[in-house]
Amino acid sequence: MLPQPALLMLVLVTSALASPPHIIFIVADDMGWNDVSFHGSDQIPTPNIDALGYNGVILNSHYVQPLCSPTRAALMTGLYPIHTGMQGYPMLAAEPRGLPLRKILPQYLKDLGYVTRAVGKWHLGFYRKEFTPTYRGFDSHLGYWTGSISYYDHIVQDIYPDGNILSGHDFRRNMDTAWNLEGQYATEVFTEEALRIIEQHDTGKPLFLYLSHLAVHAGNTGKLLEAPQEIINTFRHIKEPNRRTYAAMVSQMDESVGRVVEALHNRRMLNNSIIVFISDNGAPSVGVFQNWGSNYPLRGIKATLWEGGVRGVALIWSPLLRQPSRVSDELMHVSDWLPTLYSAAGGDITKLDSNLDGVDQWSSLVYDEKSPRRQVLVNIDEREKTAALIIGDWKLVVGTFGNNGSLDGYYGNSGNSASNPRYNTSSVINSRAWKSIASTRRPVTQADVNKLRQAATVSCSKETFVTQTNCNPSITNTPCLFNIHEDPCEQNNLSGSSTDIVTAMYNILVRHRQSLIPQLNRPWDISGADPARFNSTWSSWLD
Repeated sequence: MLPQPALLMLVLVTSALASPPHIIFIVADDMGWNDVSFHGSDQIPTPNIDALGYNGVILNSHYVQPLCSPTRAALMTGLYPIHTGMQGYPMLAAEPRGLPLRKILPQYLKDLGYVTRAVGKWHLGFYRKEFTPTYRGFDSHLGYWTGSISYYDHIVQDIYPDGNILSGHDFRRNMDTAWNLEGQYATEVFTEEALRIIEQHDTGKPLFLYLSHLAVHAGNTGKLLEAPQEIINTFRHIKEPNRRTYAAMVSQMDESVGRVVEALHNRRMLNNSIIVFISDNGAPSVGVFQNWGSNYPLRGIKATLWEGGVRGVALIWSPLLRQPSRVSDELMHVSDWLPTLYSAAGGDITKLDSNLDGVDQWSSLVYDEKSPRRQVLVNIDEREKTAALIIGDWKLVVGTFGNNGSLDGYYGNSGNSASNPRYNTSSVINSRAWKSIASTRRPVTQADVNKLRQAATVSCSKETFVTQTNCNPSITNTPCLFNIHEDPCEQNNLSGSSTDIVTAMYNILVRHRQSLIPQLNRPWDISGADPARFNSTWSSWLD
C-alpha cells in the first residue's frame, strides 16, 4: 500500500489529468513590495497571503509594468506593451481607446472549456462596448471599467490637464449600472461576488476567476484612502494616520484572499486549483495619487522603471506544484502568465500566437526547474525616452523619472518600529487560507515559515541606502547598469566599469525598439464622454 503522502499526490495528479484546474488570479492594485509580511515587515500582517506563499512558491523576481493598464495588457495578451501600443500612460476615463481587439487570456481559456468570470477593475477600455470585459471573453463582470473609484460611493472624478473635471458613477454588473451597491465598501463587494461565483459554480467545469481588486489604489482627491473605521483602529501602532488607513485596506484585502480560499475548500474545488496573487506595480509612495504604500528597500515607485516600480509582489499556490514551499529568484514577467496558465490548463502552447513575448513557465514552477526566460524587456517609453532591460543578473536603465529626476530616489520606509507587534506565525497557521490548504497536503512547519520569510526578505546595506546611489541619470544623462542579484536596491552603478555590457544591452534595446508599436494614446473626448450625458455614469459613449 502506498504511503499516505504518495497516495494523496497520486489522487491529485490523477484529478489534474481528469479535468483542467480551476484558476483563481488575484491582482492587488498599487501594492508595495514591503506591504506583505512575508517580505519581512512586521507592520502590516498579511496572514492569508503569507499562508499561500509559504505553502506555494514566492516569486521574488516577478516583473510587471510600471503602471496599471500596461500590466493588465501584458497579462491578457502575453505580449510586451510595446507590441500592443499600451506602453505609455494609462487610459483616462474620457480617452477613446482600448486594448487592441485581439484574442486574450479568457478567450484562450474558453477554448479549453472554462467558465470565465471577472470581478473588479478592468481599465483596458470601454469607449465602445466591444472593449468591455463581457465582449472580450468573460462570461460575467462585476466591477468598474476605469482606473480607480472611491471605495464607498464608486465615483470616478477625472481631472484633466486642460482644467476640465468629469465626474460620474462607475460600477457595472455586465453592461448595467449597479446602483444597488452604492455605499458598500468595494473590497467587500468584490469578495462577496467572488464567493457567490464559487458557491454557484458547476464544479464539473473548470473556472477561471479574475479577481482584480481596487485595493490598495488611492481613490479621489479628498478621500484618497478609505477603510472601515473598526479595522483602522486595529493598527494604532502605526503613527502616520494615512499609513494606518492603508494598512486597514491591505488587511481587508488579505481577509478577502482567505475567504476565497476557504470557499474553494468548502466546494471541494481547492484540491484542483491554481491560485496566483500579484501586484500590478509598485506603490506610489509619493505624488498626486499617493497611497502611503512602501517599496522598501527597493528604489523608486510606481511609474518608474526602478525595482520599486516593476518588481512586484507575487506568488503561486497549487497542490499541483511538486516542489512547493520555496522562494524562487527565477526570472518571470507578467506576460508569461498567458502561456503558463494555458499550459497548466492542458492547452497545446503550439496553438498560441507564435509571436508571444510570454514564455511557458509551468514546468519550472511545478518542478523547481530553471526558468526558460533569460531576459525581460521591462519597458520602452518612446515619448518619455525611458527604457529598462534585464538579462540574467544585469539590469540597464535608460532615462530619468519624475520632474528632473524627482522619482529616481528611495521612498517609504522599512516600517520596522519597536511599537510594531512581533511577526505572529500562529496567526498565519490559524488563518482561513492555511486551514483550508492544509486539507490538500501537509503544510510547512513553523520553522520552515521563518526560513522562507528570511529567504523572501530583500536586504541592502543601510549605510549605502542612506547615502542613496552613485547613479543619477537626470544629471549624467547616461544609462545605469546594476547587478540586481547582488544589488537589488540599485545602489551601485557599474556602467563605468562594465562598458561592454552596457553597449551589448543597449544594442538589444535598440533592436526591441524596432518592433515597437507607437503609443495609442488619443486626445480626450471631454464633451462626448461626459457622464452628465448618461445619467451621471461612465458609459460606452461612442456607441
